[in-house]
Amino acid sequence: MSLKDQEITELLTAVDEGREDAMKSLMDRVYSDLVRVADHQLKARHGPDLAGTTLEPAALVNETFLKLIKQRNRYDSRGHFFAIATRVMLRVLNDYYRARHAAKRGGGLQRVTLSKLGQEHAHEPGSEIPEFLDALDQLEKLDGRTAEVTKLRLIWGLTIPEISTATGLSVATVEREWEFARRWLGSKLKRTKE
Repeated sequence: MSLKDQEITELLTAVDEGREDAMKSLMDRVYSDLVRVADHQLKARHGPDLAGTTLEPAALVNETFLKLIKQRNRYDSRGHFFAIATRVMLRVLNDYYRARHAAKRGGGLQRVTLSKLGQEHAHEPGSEIPEFLDALDQLEKLDGRTAEVTKLRLIWGLTIPEISTATGLSVATVEREWEFARRWLGSKLKRTKE
C-alpha cells in the first residue's frame, strides 16, 4: 500500500469515527483524483473543449462528493472509497443526461462507448450510460473482482500494471479478468441494443 493509499484509508477511518476535520482532509486528498476522472469522463463524451455540456468537471466532483457525504458509508480502504465514488459519479452523470434528455424531449442524448470510457484499446459497441450501469451491476453480481478490475480500467483509466498494483492481483490475473469483462460487456451491451 502506498503512503497516499494509507493516508486516505486512515482518513476514511477518521471520517467513520466522526472526527470533524477528517472529511475536509479527505476531500483535499482525493479531490484532484476525482477531478481527473470527471474531466476524462466529460471529455470522452463532449470532446476536449466540452462543447455541448453545461456540466464542468468540478461541478461533477462536487455533486459526487455531496452524495458521498449524504450516504455516510463505511469505507474499508481507498479502493473501496473510489469504487463507491465511481458508482456515485456515474449515477450523477446518468441523472444529468436523463434531465438533459427530458428537457429537450429526446434531443441531445449523448452516446457513450466503452472505448471512450476507458483506454483507446477497447473496441466494444456503444451504449448509453443507463445500459452501461445495468451491465456493470450485472457483472458485479456475477464476479465482484472482475467488476472492480473493469471499473479501474474503464472509468479510472488505469493500465493493467496499475490495476495489478492497486488490487494486489498479478498482471496475468488482471489481464484475464479484463479480457473476460471486455468480451462479456461487449456481448451484454450488444444484446441491449438489439
